[in-house]
Amino acid sequence: MAYFNFNNLFRVITRCCSTNSTVNKIKNNKLILYGDEVSPPVRFTLMVASMLEIKFDYHHIDLFKADNKSPFYTKINQLEKVPALQVGDEVICDSHAIALYLCRTGDGQRLYPKNPITRAKVDQTLFFNASTLFPIDSYIFTEYFRGKWPVNDVKIQEWRSAVDRLEHLLADQMWLACDKVTLADLCCATTVSSLQLLVPPLDCHIKVKQWLDRLQTLSCYETNLRGLERLKNCIRSLE
Repeated sequence: MAYFNFNNLFRVITRCCSTNSTVNKIKNNKLILYGDEVSPPVRFTLMVASMLEIKFDYHHIDLFKADNKSPFYTKINQLEKVPALQVGDEVICDSHAIALYLCRTGDGQRLYPKNPITRAKVDQTLFFNASTLFPIDSYIFTEYFRGKWPVNDVKIQEWRSAVDRLEHLLADQMWLACDKVTLADLCCATTVSSLQLLVPPLDCHIKVKQWLDRLQTLSCYETNLRGLERLKNCIRSLE
């Protein structure tokens, strides 16, 4: 005759309660986002939070006043970059990592689908932005605000080749990773729409233009437009 082992049941329940307690502790932590909407990665993070209806306290770090180099902020992020998300006593210092964290702790399936192939496509586009799109954007804007304009043609060509890649991804679909908006679209859109202020799109990038137009129908895109307007004003101040 088999006997029910209450000790084993107790251990299972204890482990489950401990796990749930940890998850609830993470979810209940106060979120503080540090950033400047002039920054594409900050706008990306804000758009993700908006779509997932995640609330947080927002602390403006003015990049043009070098707030990111202040003693206050360098204690939060020694890299002196924005955004940074404070979760209780922990800090996440990369927009891609922040977006993934928000999706994993919130209802993020619509932006980061569970299907392994779709998720891999989202990931590869996030990596493409982190390794290619945004570094070029950052380099060109840094040169511009240092008064080194026009920038060398090599970087302009690198940028246009990168946008060619997006044009290819959009050849047979409306969005970058699948048949709906994901993190991939929000991430790349903030970068592409920013650098278009200095490097206008080519006529051959018609799919990219249409993709950006579609994104403007999203309510969260207002955040990107607001940041772009601030960026335009900064550009005009140097003209």
